[in-house]
Amino acid sequence: MPHLRPLKSNHCYAVVDRNAEVCAGGAEGVFLHDTRHLSDYRWDIGPLTLLAEADAADTAFRHFGLFEDRAQLVSVARTFRLLPDGFEDELLIANESAIDRDFAPSLSFDADFRDIFEVRGRERATIGRNQVQRDGAMCRYLAQDGVSCETALHFLDFVPGERFVLKPGETRRIAVRGRFRSSRHGGEPAAPAAPWTRAAIDLRPVLSAPARRAFDDIDMLMATSPQGPLVLTGVPYYVTLFGRDSLITSWFLLAAAPDIAQSTLRGLAAHQGKVDDPVTLEAPGKIAHEIRDSELARTGDVPYGRYYGTADASALYVLLIRDHWKATGRTDLVAELAEAWRGAIAWCRRARAGDGLLRYACGPHGRGLVNNSWKDSKDSMSYGDGRLAAGPLAVVEVQGYLAAALDAAAELEQALGGEQHHIETLHREAAELRDLIDTAFWNDDLGIHAIAVDEDGRQCDVVSSNPGHLLWAGVLSAPRAAAVADRLMQPDMWTGWGVRSLSMRERRYQPLSYHNGSVWPHDNGMIAAGAARYRLTEASDRIWRGMDAVAAAVSDLRLPELFGGYDRQPGRPPIPYAETCSPQAWAAAAMVFRTLNTGT
Repeated sequence: MPHLRPLKSNHCYAVVDRNAEVCAGGAEGVFLHDTRHLSDYRWDIGPLTLLAEADAADTAFRHFGLFEDRAQLVSVARTFRLLPDGFEDELLIANESAIDRDFAPSLSFDADFRDIFEVRGRERATIGRNQVQRDGAMCRYLAQDGVSCETALHFLDFVPGERFVLKPGETRRIAVRGRFRSSRHGGEPAAPAAPWTRAAIDLRPVLSAPARRAFDDIDMLMATSPQGPLVLTGVPYYVTLFGRDSLITSWFLLAAAPDIAQSTLRGLAAHQGKVDDPVTLEAPGKIAHEIRDSELARTGDVPYGRYYGTADASALYVLLIRDHWKATGRTDLVAELAEAWRGAIAWCRRARAGDGLLRYACGPHGRGLVNNSWKDSKDSMSYGDGRLAAGPLAVVEVQGYLAAALDAAAELEQALGGEQHHIETLHREAAELRDLIDTAFWNDDLGIHAIAVDEDGRQCDVVSSNPGHLLWAGVLSAPRAAAVADRLMQPDMWTGWGVRSLSMRERRYQPLSYHNGSVWPHDNGMIAAGAARYRLTEASDRIWRGMDAVAAAVSDLRLPELFGGYDRQPGRPPIPYAETCSPQAWAAAAMVFRTLNTGT
C-alpha cells in the first residue's frame, strides 16, 4: 500500500493516509490485536495545504498552512501519536495574519471493529455480526465469542465544531485522546526495545540511510509476548508471530540481536502442535504457521487462530536453534527446548513420503492455504505448460531445509550427549536426502532444479528462485552450487534490482503477481547469504548491491516486502506491489544481516 503510512506501538498499529488521517471505506485504520478500533478519523479546519510531514515508529507530524499573497496566514502543527492502547492527537492552531480569524475545527470519527481478515476482503462464512453501539464519543462492539471491544474519544480544550476566534499572533492548542479496550486483554504495556548487540549499536550511526531505516523497522516491529520480546512480521496484515517468517527474520538477526531468536524459539514452542487436526493442519511436533487473536480466528471462521499450514517451519526451527547455539554458545537453551526441536524434527521425518521427500497436500483445506511452502499463493506451483500442480507436492527448498535440519539435529543431539546411533542415523538421512534432491529435482534443460515434484515424480519444470535457498541450506556440491548461482544471474531471472521469483520465460510469469515474477528482498537475501557460503562472491555482491539500490530508490528508503519483476531502467524506480506489508520484518532483517555480515 504505497500511499499509506504505518505506525505501531506494541500490539496497536495504524495505517493512515498522507494527512495522518483515516478515510472510511478503505484499508486504513487503527487496530488493536487485529481488530479495527478506528475506521474513520478526519479533521476539517478549512482549506489548508499540507506543507511538511515527518513520521517515526509511533508518531506522525504534519504541518498545514493557509497561504494568500505569498504569505502563510494560518498554520496548524499536528502531532498524532500512537499508544499501546489508543492514541493522542494534538493540534496547535496559529493565526499568523494581521486580522482576527474564526475557527470551528470539526472531527469525523467512527469505529467498525472489523477483523483484519475482513479489512483484507474476507467474508464471514460461519458467524454473524453484531451492530456497533455508539453513544456520543464512545463506540462499543460485542464479538460473536463474547469478547467486548470499546473505543472512547476524549476532547481536551475544545468541543468538535465549537467556534472560536484567534486574534493576530494568537494560538490555541486542542487535543484528542483515544482509548481502546478489549475484555480479552488487560492493560497494554509499552513495546520492548530491540535487544541489539554492542556491535550493532556502535555500527548503526555510521550506516547509510536505508540501512538505518532497516534497524528502525525492527525497532518498530518489536512487541511483548509471554516468552519475551518478539519481532512481529509486518504492518498491517501480519502483526503477529509467524513460523517461517519469524524464524527467517530471527536467523538474519543472529549477529545483530541474537536474543530475538531466543524469544521466537520459545514462542513457537509454546504453540507447537500436539494433536492431528485436518482443518488447522496441526500435528504432533509441528511448528505453527501463524498465531492470531482476532474475532474470525478465535471463532474458527478462519482457521488461523493457531494454524499449521507450513511444510518448512519445523525444519527451520531446528536450523535456527542450532545456529543460535553456534552463535552464542547457549547450550542451556538447546537443553531447555530439547522437547520442541526433537518434536519438530520428528514431525519432519514422519511427514516424508515413501520416496523420501517431505510433501504437503496441495489443495484447499477449508479456508486455509492451498500451498504450504514460502510461496503460499494458490497459483505459485505450476508446470512448464502453465498448468497448476495438484496433489501431494514436494517443493525443492523444503527438502533443502530438511536435509540441513537433519544434520543440525544430529549436532544438537551431540551437544546434549545423545545416543550415537541416533546421531549417525540423522547424518545418514541428511546425506541421502541431499543426493535425492539432486536426482529428483535437477533439470538439465532448465539448468537448475525444478521448483517441485508431484506425487507421480513429475517435475514442475519451471525456473524459479526457490533453488537459491539450497545455497542457503548448504546442501549442494560446490559445482552444483555454482551452476545454481549462475542460472539465477541470467537475464530471465535477474532484473538489475534482484532475482525474480519466477523466470520471465515461464507461462505464468507476471511481474506484479505475488509469487510469479515479483522480486522478494528476503528471498534475495537468503540467496545472497547462500552464495557467500559457497564463496560465490560475484553473485552475492551483485544481489546485495541490487537490494541497496532498491532501498535507496524508494521514497521511504525501506526495502519493501516485494516489488515488480520489471527490468531495471535508468531513471525509473522499482514498481511497488499494491498490497504489501510496510515495514516487513524479513525484508528489514535481510538488510540488517547485510550490514553485520558482509562488511558493508
